[in-house]
Amino acid sequence: MGMSQYVKAYISDTDSTYQKQAKVLRACLEAGISLPEETAKYFGSNEPEEYLLDEKLEIEIPKTYFSEDGREGFEISVKDLPLGVHKIRFINSW
Repeated sequence: MGMSQYVKAYISDTDSTYQKQAKVLRACLEAGISLPEETAKYFGSNEPEEYLLDEKLEIEIPKTYFSEDGREGFEISVKDLPLGVHKIRFINSW
């Protein structure tokens, strides 16, 4: 059995940008209309869907795998982290 490693980033639901975009998404969902461009870009979808609210709080982040001197793993460039990320979790699963 092998081991998998991955990284997840978490945005707080108290983040001001998240709260603003969530408010717009909920209004569009209620009105039955597509998301405006800024909100669509933030959530990665043109259509308002309830699941996007939770999905945005736990996101994949860019990483690069490396192998050197008998070691291997992955690197994360902090400049590539989305705004609002407050926690990064490194996960090993078997």
